[in-house]
Amino acid sequence: MRITGLALAALAALATFTSPAVADAFSGQISVQDEVHIAPDGTVTLSGTYRCSGASPERAVFLTSSLEQNGRQIGFGSTDAVCDGDEHPWSSSGPVEPLGGDLGFREGPARVQARLMTLENSGWLPLPRGLAGHEEGVALVDHRS
Repeated sequence: MRITGLALAALAALATFTSPAVADAFSGQISVQDEVHIAPDGTVTLSGTYRCSGASPERAVFLTSSLEQNGRQIGFGSTDAVCDGDEHPWSSSGPVEPLGGDLGFREGPARVQARLMTLENSGWLPLPRGLAGHEEGVALVDHRS
């Protein structure tokens, strides 16, 4: 399952981290790598590890991530999560200079948010529900110059 960064960010803004249908059985935790690099081509990769269990087979769980610096935030879509109780690596990449523009991300302190999410039926439209989340300060290292 792949959801675009902007759509996911809009949906994530609606998400809550309490879901009665899943909360009883689900457990999860996420870590974030403390150094994030902007490659010479303007691509940034966020990474870390996650562990989760208790998700039902009929309910997909995915990991979303975003980078924030000085009030600017960019999301990097989603990755399917495997909730088997084992620790798994995750990474998300994307441009911080889309279509030749510059979003203003520079070397220095930044924050990464990572969340384990699911979609729950709310009637006519599935809505995202946060299952676990982590936000951490990171060092953004810029290799563009």
